[in-house]
Parts: sequence; structure tokens; C-alpha cells
Amino acid sequence: MTANAPHPEAPIKVSTPADILSYVPHILGFQPCESLVFLTMSGKRVGATLRLDLPPADSDPLDYASTVRDYLESDSSADGVLMAVYTDAEWAEPDSPPYARLIHCLDLVLDAAGLPLLDGWLVSSSHWRDYFCEDESCCPWPGHPLTRITESILNAELVYQGSTYAESLAAAVGAPDAGHGNEINELAASYIEQWHGRWDKTSLGRDSLILWDALLSRPADTQEPAASPEVVSFLLAGLTSAPVRDSLIVLAAAGADAAQKSAVSAGVLPADPDEVDLPNACDALKSIQSAQPGEVSAEPVDPENSDNPAALYREVFLATLSMPDWDRLDAAHALFLRLTAVASGQPRAALFSILGWLEWARGRGSRAHHYLQQALDEAPGYTLAELLMTLVGTGSLAPWARRRETAWTSDSRRAA
Repeated sequence: MTANAPHPEAPIKVSTPADILSYVPHILGFQPCESLVFLTMSGKRVGATLRLDLPPADSDPLDYASTVRDYLESDSSADGVLMAVYTDAEWAEPDSPPYARLIHCLDLVLDAAGLPLLDGWLVSSSHWRDYFCEDESCCPWPGHPLTRITESILNAELVYQGSTYAESLAAAVGAPDAGHGNEINELAASYIEQWHGRWDKTSLGRDSLILWDALLSRPADTQEPAASPEVVSFLLAGLTSAPVRDSLIVLAAAGADAAQKSAVSAGVLPADPDEVDLPNACDALKSIQSAQPGEVSAEPVDPENSDNPAALYREVFLATLSMPDWDRLDAAHALFLRLTAVASGQPRAALFSILGWLEWARGRGSRAHHYLQQALDEAPGYTLAELLMTLVGTGSLAPWARRRETAWTSDSRRAA
């Protein structure tokens, strides 16, 4: 599922159904399939976009329609809704469209909420047509070819501006190559066993954050070699500790200094820990990083003087921090995604969970749901993934995504 705020850039003129349908995959970043997509309207202006999986055949259509209404009502300026049904379900007769009972319930529920269903279309893998029109003079059977969408004026404009989209949600989130997977997993398993229960009791947690900061602080165009398998294994092993994992999220959003101070003040990491000798490659990287000038966190914080030292954790996790460091969070997203290819078990579930949180914070709920499901597939019952899945499942839009000054943006106009 995804719910995204109105795009902060200047509006683009939409004049035909083909324009609207060409806009959908660009704003989502992928081509929907077996999905319902809704676009709220405020007058003639397109607002928020919501994508949901089509419900199973035995589900209650009224419950589903009520859920859609609850999501769409978060756009308080909306006064109507456009709908697109993406499915290859059979449509044998013009007056018997797929999901007719569901769409009827949606029509009634949305109209009662002051969000009338203004128009709708069905898009299959071969054709598209108006969902409600039975007049073959304007809506020929079985529908229009998909080239009408890809050749629309709006699609051409978006492509000209550099926008692209993936062929599916799975393709959009990507799958990096595995590389040294076996070697790293074996070494990580040995570190997990060696330091079980000690990550948040000794210097291991502090040093993990220092090493994560070293990787996140690397320039995007650096020519330096990637982190060694020894460093990667150590970092993955540390993710089995919830305090280290959660502090890493704060580090990515607010900076290393803020994360370290908050962790100590909140009591999740010790202030004066017993020192533990690190593997050689980790110790070398730590020495280099410790010699670098200190960074300024994204938002000035003083956790030691706070009445609630855990406040920064809450502000980051709930995306209420006044100004996130999106460049750093984007670097974190790229790094964590690469590491999912060589991780396994709890460390991999931790990475997917953090990626899920990050996509929710960006306002891209479909991708968040995809990553969180991967976390649960990797480690069923993984607590952080289950908690975040509940948050995403409520349809709540991250506060960062609601405000132009804090919302994540990309060069390709995608914000879904």
C-alpha cells in the first residue's frame, strides 16, 4: 500500500484519461499490477495518491471500501476521487466489469464521505477502458491499446524531465548482487556467537556506530574500495542487538554525535564501557574515522540536558524530527540495500525493517510494505518489522512527507 502527499513541484497539465493513467506509474515509481489506485482531487488539482492490493475474493467489500475512505480522508482538501483498477481479471461483457460489487461499495462509501468517485478506468496487460462507460461510440470494446497511455502528452513530458519507473514493485526496490555472501555470513555468525549479549554492554555498540558512520560518511563519488568482509561481518553481527540497530536509525537521520549521546543518555548504551578488542580491519577503520573532524548533526540536540533522553529516538522513528538529513538517509538506504544481498537471518531482517521505515519516512508506503514483508519472510515474527507493518498498515503518512520543507524528493519527480 502507498499513500503519498501532493507533489511539491509545479503542477503539470492533465487533460485526458490517458494522461492520468500515464501519471500513475511515474508518481508510484513502478507499474501497478492487481491493484487499485486512487488519486484525490481538489477542484481540478490532483492531490494524494493511494495504491492498494486488490482484495481476495472472499473479503468483505464494505470493510475494504471503509479502509479506502479512511486513507483518503487524510487529504483534507480533497473533494473527489479518481480511480484506476489494474487487473487481468476477465471482462467478458461490457456491462459486467470485474470487481463490480467492490466498486459499487466504494462508490457509496466515498460519496457519503464527501469524496465522490468522479471517474474510473480499468487497465489490463493489453488494453484500458473507462470502467463505467458502456457507450461503444466513445468506449470501444474491448478497450484502447496501451500505446495511448505511453504516447500521451503527459508521459512524453515526464520522460523529457527525466522521470522513469520500474516494470513492477519488486523491480523498483531492486536486488543487489550477493558477492562475498558465504564468507561474510560465516564470519558474522562467529561474531554473533563470540559477543552474544555484549553489544549493548561493552564498547562494541559504540564502535559499531563509529564504523557505520564511517561508511555513511563516504563521498558518493569516492574511489576508495568498499568495506572489507571483516568490517561488513562485524556490522551485520551488531544488528542482532536491538539497541545498536535502533541507534543506527537515529544515526542515519540525525548524525553520529546525536545518536551516540542519545543512546548513552537513554541508557541503551553504556557511558563508560569496558573496551573490547576489535577485528584488525574494524580497528583500522575506527582509527581513521576517529581522526576525522567531528560532524554537525542534522538538528542540534542536547540529549544529556533533556528531561526525556529517549525523545530523539521517538522523533526519528515517528518522523517528527524538525529537519532530517535526507542526503545521509539516502546514503543509508543505498548502503543497507547493498548489504541485504550478503546478510541472512536476523541481520537481514533488521536491514529490511530499516529500509521499510525509511520508505515510510519518504512517503512511499508500497515500498515500505514490500521491505517489511521481506523482513518477516526472512525472520518470521521479527518484532521491529511487525511494529512497522502495523504503522504502515494504518495508512498513516509520515509527518516528514506532509510538509514541503521536510518531505523527501528525488530528481525523477517520484514521491510514492
